[in-house]
Amino acid sequence: MITFERMDNKQFKDYLKFMLPDYIRDTAEHYKLDQELATEKAEKQMEQLLPDEEKTEGQHLFYIKEDHELAGYLWFHVSKEEKKAFLYHIYVLNAFRKRGIAQTALRFFENESKDEGADYVGLHVFGSNENAIDLYKKLGYKQASISMNKVL
Repeated sequence: MITFERMDNKQFKDYLKFMLPDYIRDTAEHYKLDQELATEKAEKQMEQLLPDEEKTEGQHLFYIKEDHELAGYLWFHVSKEEKKAFLYHIYVLNAFRKRGIAQTALRFFENESKDEGADYVGLHVFGSNENAIDLYKKLGYKQASISMNKVL
C-alpha cells in the first residue's frame, strides 16, 4: 500500500541532504554552470522557496511510503490566490521503481492540489529525463513551453 507522510523537521533536513546534490548536479550540467555557482544558486533558491523549511505556507513535502518503507519523495506548492499548483520534485528510489508509485504520487499531487482550490497543475522536467516525460504525457500533461540551449 502506498501512503504519503508529511515530513517533520528532521525528515525535511534529511530530504534536503538527499535532494540538493542531485539538483546541483543537474543544474550545473544542463545550464553549464560550475559546481560552486550551481551550489550557490540552488541554496539561494531553497532559502527563497522554503524560508520556514517544511512549515512554509503553501509548500507540501511528503515521504512516499510503500508498506511503511521509504519509497520516495514528493514536494509541491499550491497557490490558493492563483489557483494553481506546481510540482517541484518527485523521486522514487531505485528499489521501488516500475511499481506505479510515481503515477500514484502524481495522482495524489493532483487531488491534493484540487482539494486546495487549484484549477491546474504544472511542473518542470529536464529534456533528458525521457522516462518522466513519457509518464507525464501518459497522465495528460501537455507542453506549456520549451526551453532550449546550445553549447558553443
